[in-house]
Amino acid sequence: MAIVLNARWSRDVAAPIERQHSGDEPADYREFVFRCALSICGEPDGAEDVAQEVMLVLISNRTALDETTQPQAWVRKVTVRQALRHLKRSRRSEPLNEPVASTDAISDSLAVLQVLQGMKPTDRVLLGMAMGQGLSYREIAEALGIPEGTVASRLNTARKEFQRRWER
Repeated sequence: MAIVLNARWSRDVAAPIERQHSGDEPADYREFVFRCALSICGEPDGAEDVAQEVMLVLISNRTALDETTQPQAWVRKVTVRQALRHLKRSRRSEPLNEPVASTDAISDSLAVLQVLQGMKPTDRVLLGMAMGQGLSYREIAEALGIPEGTVASRLNTARKEFQRRWER
C-alpha cells in the first residue's frame, strides 16, 4: 500500500524528466506517468491502468510529444486528464465503511485512502497534484487548463472537505 500524499515522488522523478529533450521515446516517461497517476488515484492498480492509457496516448500522439517545448508538462496534463477519467469511471466503488482503529503508518495510509475515496474525483486530482506531487498553483492550472485563482479556490475547498471528512 502506497502512502497517497508523498511529495517526494515528483521531486525524485521530475528531475531527470526535465533534462530530457524533444525526441525522447514515450517509454522514457513510464515511471513519471505511473507516479503521477499513483498520487492522484491513490492505489497501484488504478495508477497502472491510467499509466497504460497514457502510454497509448503518448505513442499515438508522438508528433505532439516531439514538437512540444515542455514535454514534462504535456505528459503531466495527459496523465491528469486520464486519471480524472479513471476516477470518474471507478466512482462506483464504495469507500470503506469501517473506521480505521490503529494509528500506525499503514493504518494512517488506509485512513487517508478511505477519506479520499469518498471525495469528488476533481477534489482528489487537486489534492494529489498539490500534496502528492508538490506542484505549484501555476503548474496545476496549466495541467488542468484553468486559471490559477480557480486552482487556489478549488484546492482550498478540497482541503476543507478532506479535513471535514477526516475529523468524522
